[in-house]
Amino acid sequence: MTDGNADMSRRAFLTTAAGTAAVAGATGAAAGQEGGGTEQVMVGPGGSLVFEPGTEEPLQILPGTTVEFVWDSDNHNIVVESQPEGADWGGHTPLENTGFTYSHTFETLGTYEYYCEPHRSAGMVATIEVVENPDAGGGGGGEKELHDLGVPIHAHWVGAATILGILVTVIFTFYVLKYGESPHTGTGRN
Repeated sequence: MTDGNADMSRRAFLTTAAGTAAVAGATGAAAGQEGGGTEQVMVGPGGSLVFEPGTEEPLQILPGTTVEFVWDSDNHNIVVESQPEGADWGGHTPLENTGFTYSHTFETLGTYEYYCEPHRSAGMVATIEVVENPDAGGGGGGEKELHDLGVPIHAHWVGAATILGILVTVIFTFYVLKYGESPHTGTGRN
C-alpha cells in the first residue's frame, strides 16, 4: 500500500467515524424533542384530596400528549372549570372509584382548570398547561436538577459516556494509523 492510499484510508476512516458520531448525537437529540406521549395523573393518591401532579403545581405538557387519570381512591370525578377556546375536553363527571382510568389527548395550547365536584371545597382542584416548551416554565429560570428536565439521570450519563467512548476510539485509531505501534512493543530482537 502506498502512502497516498494510506492517507486516503485514514481520511476515509476518520470521516466515517466523525459522521457516525454526529448521526448518533443528532438521533439522541431528536428523540428528546418528540411531542405527544403519555402522562399520568393520580386522582386522590393514598386517599388524599389532590390530583398528582396538578394540584400543587400545574402539569405542563406538549400538544398531542395523552393524560391518563388513574383513580387511587373512591368517589372522585373530573369537572372542567375552564379551558382554551376551541378545546373540546368534557372531563369525566360520573363519580368513580379506585382502579378506574380515564384518558384524554390535549391538542389545544392553553390552560385547563378542573376539579373534583364532591371535594372542591377541600381544595381538590388542578391545572394542566399545554405549552410548546414545558421545560421553559415561567418562573424566571434558575438551575434545574437533571431529573427535572424530563429524562432520567442515567440516560444523561449513558449519552455522555457514549460520546466520550466514540471520541477516544477515534483519537486512538488516528494515533495508531499515524504513528504505528507503541515503541515499547518491540519484536524481541534487541
